Order: sequence, then structure tokens, then C-alpha cells
Amino acid sequence: MSKFLVLILLICSSSLSFGKLSDDDYKKLETMVFENLKKDNFIKLNRITRGGSLTSCELEFGNIYRDIRSQSGKPVIVSGSFSLIYMREKSNLGTLLKIVPSVLDVRTEKWTQTYPEYLDIKVNKSSLEKFKITDFKCGSEDRGRCVGYGDPKFDVIKTVTSVIPFNGEVVFSLTKGGYDNSFTLSNLLPQKESIKVREDFNNCMSEIFNEFRKDLERR
Repeated sequence: MSKFLVLILLICSSSLSFGKLSDDDYKKLETMVFENLKKDNFIKLNRITRGGSLTSCELEFGNIYRDIRSQSGKPVIVSGSFSLIYMREKSNLGTLLKIVPSVLDVRTEKWTQTYPEYLDIKVNKSSLEKFKITDFKCGSEDRGRCVGYGDPKFDVIKTVTSVIPFNGEVVFSLTKGGYDNSFTLSNLLPQKESIKVREDFNNCMSEIFNEFRKDLERR
């Protein structure tokens, strides 16, 4: 949590004890917190290894937005990742999307993790929904959602690599039957930084593809 947010919540707590905050005050606080926290949007690459061998390329991200439709404008932080995973023992490649949304209530000064009722990712405007093979609760206290994608012909991999550097639009809803929210991974950092991270993700995936091909040739 940023020092700015701590300060805002301290002001909020102090004002509450004197009964000074109105509904308009809370909305202003929400706006101040959002404007500060949105500067912390990010994407970064994590190279996951097992026994020294690369097994997963994880593009981790964090995005903050104000949910007008389902959360009355409260700030929401969406933490998550999109990964290419090599299951060497099964000679298989797949991808996994994970998000854990947290909603801030400035009245109680608490973040509450909220399970997303819908989740998908689009690459080159093409949804990966048709490739979905697993969907389960994950993350801290099972409040996050994980969706895995794969297919025998590896068409999901072709879709994921159809844009270089990699880019994706994460689509989700926090309420059942509610309107969708979305954000594009390339917009979470300034352009030059964003391109570098996403190019590194592509390079990481290429390493896994090469390992996958070599393992197939050895079988």
C-alpha cells in the first residue's frame, strides 16, 4: 500500500471520529486514492523454472480502475497473470489466466477480495473461450479465478503468438450477469517499457517452444 494511500486513510479515519465526512467527501477520497494508485499499474515477466529448466513464462500484471456499474465507483485493483506453461511430463503446452480483484471501501478502510463471475482474454480480438479446458478458484483464500486454455492442435498457442509483441485484452465481470470490464495489457506501462516487457515475454515463450520441440524429437 502506498504512503499516499496510508495518509488518505488516516485522514479518513481521523475525520470519521469527528463525524466530518459526508458522502461527497467519501467520493472525493475515492477519486484521490484512484488517481494515486493508477500510477502503479504494471506488467512484468517472471521466468518460472523447475530443476533449472524453464517451465513457465508468466506475464504478471496489476491494473486499477473505478467500477461504476457494480461497485458504485469504488477503486478496484485487479492483480493477476497470463502464463504459457510447459507440462513436460505430459508433453503438452497450455496457457493460464488468473485474476484476483480487490475492492476498496474508504468508509471501512478495507480491501476486500471479490471473486470474478466471468473471466476471459482476447488476443488479436479473438477470445480464447473456445479453448477453455479448466476453470477454478485460486489465489489467496480462493477468491481469485483461474482459467486454463489448451487444445490438441495447439491452435491456442497460434492465437497467443499471432501478435508480436504479445498483447491481450482481459475481460471480466465482478457480478453474475453484470456488465463486463476490460483492460489491455499494453496500456499498463508507458509504450517503450511496455514493448520491452512484452517482447521479453515473446522471447521467453520461444525458449519454451524450442524445448518442447527438442523433447518431441528425443521421444
